[in-house]
Amino acid sequence: MNQLRTVESKVLEILKDDEIARYDDMKLILRYYNRFGYLRTGDLPFEDVVNNYKRLDLPCFESIRRARQRVQSLFPEYGRNPQTNDNGSICIVIEVN
Repeated sequence: MNQLRTVESKVLEILKDDEIARYDDMKLILRYYNRFGYLRTGDLPFEDVVNNYKRLDLPCFESIRRARQRVQSLFPEYGRNPQTNDNGSICIVIEVN
């Protein structure tokens, strides 16, 4: 559970800095691995990352994706489509087809 809190705080840090990572999980994962891994994971073959993420001491893709969802539910301003109203409050738009 302690590692999950760490993943969430790191995801929040990335979402604050990178708007693209707010709606693209693969960009978020790459940014996470490059920023917090002890190797630049983006320079490694994808197969090596997928097969050896535990040895590299990295969380799995799904943990990062779930952390993004939790962070965005707590901080809607870092959500996928934040919009501001006339009074300055934030309105979250979720489109369902």
